Amino acid sequence: MALTPAEKQARYRARQSALMQSNPDVIERVLLQDVQRAERGELSDQERIALADQLADLAMTHQWRAAKLAKMAMKIRYRE
Repeated sequence: MALTPAEKQARYRARQSALMQSNPDVIERVLLQDVQRAERGELSDQERIALADQLADLAMTHQWRAAKLAKMAMKIRYRE
């Protein structure tokens, strides 16, 4: 059974939304907006703690990627 144009459009929009949510720049932008809300006192204690955990996780991910890229650069530089 073929999909209707509306169903195709709904699936396309769902895929686009998933891609945008997995984009690191979008994730970082959303987190930074939440940080601004926290600085203005608009978040509860639980929301602030959850935000802090998310920021720490993101920082660790960036640190891990940076170390991995540095290791690759060393291998390429010294032809190992």
